[in-house]
Amino acid sequence: ALWLEADRMGTLIETLNKDKLDNQREVVKNERRQSVDNQPYGTWLEKTGMYVFPESHPYNHSIIGSMEDLSAASVDDVKKFFKTYYAPNNAVLVVAGDFDVAQAKSLVRKHFGWIPRGLPKPALRNTTLPKLIGSEKREVVQDVNAPAPQVYVSFRVPSARSNQAAAVSLLSAVLAGGRSSPFYNSLVRTKQIAVGVSAFNLDLLDGADALVFTATGKASTNPDSLEKALLWEIDNAVSKIDQPTLDRVRALARFSFVNGLQTTGGFGGRADALAEAYTFFKNPNRVNTALSELDAVTVAQLKAVAKERLVSNNRVTLVYVPAKKSATGTN
Repeated sequence: ALWLEADRMGTLIETLNKDKLDNQREVVKNERRQSVDNQPYGTWLEKTGMYVFPESHPYNHSIIGSMEDLSAASVDDVKKFFKTYYAPNNAVLVVAGDFDVAQAKSLVRKHFGWIPRGLPKPALRNTTLPKLIGSEKREVVQDVNAPAPQVYVSFRVPSARSNQAAAVSLLSAVLAGGRSSPFYNSLVRTKQIAVGVSAFNLDLLDGADALVFTATGKASTNPDSLEKALLWEIDNAVSKIDQPTLDRVRALARFSFVNGLQTTGGFGGRADALAEAYTFFKNPNRVNTALSELDAVTVAQLKAVAKERLVSNNRVTLVYVPAKKSATGTN
């Protein structure tokens, strides 16, 4: 396994040519078609990033890129990118499981030691942002792939590196995390205007994060009514935050984290948690402090974040409306 990863890091670009790049370019274009362009509500993440973060901020730009970006990438572009970022001085290697430490270190040196350092990385753009977006943003999206209306309401919130990160994560769960949440009880069970409600934050690290609420209507639901109902819940979010709900979602968050660590690999497993902690926080021991950060969150903190951030001049609303396809297959 170490040889395989070292071979990939050290020699991949030696065999890269235009034919291979064109092949992979089409693969990624198809990924974009499947996950964004031809997917119901598929553009929500791109649009959210564009509105929550200014054009000068890295998070404003889609990760997968546009078709124009993908078409424009040259072999030289890809090689330079690879030499800059896919190098030992920009990599974190985690070995997890039942192994001999001395032998593992020897093998790592053998397979990776010959690979040269990468090119100097360009400095990141300034990611500092105001607490609030500054004005309300709203867009109605006619979606030919949507079977029913869906509303996304997003807010700029403290980043995953902030000391408020645990509060942001628990706030979304307290308000709309599952079928026992107040938003679900109101919109799905009581008002019956939605068939699903959820909330989550994106765990973005630099400058700010985004907290997103979603509500999915029935095929017959009026999109404006669905939007108004979700916004009413958000505007009254502070009144729905209480100690029993916080205790419940905190217990679920603790279980999810600890349960993930029971596995060696995979997302949330020990190897992944250690790699993420060092890559993003330069602190692999963060896996041993995450629970205490969750435990420290109070109802007062959640209400303070909601009062400060869940406000109209920090809000991005995307209303997806089912649209009929034209005879040419476009809306």
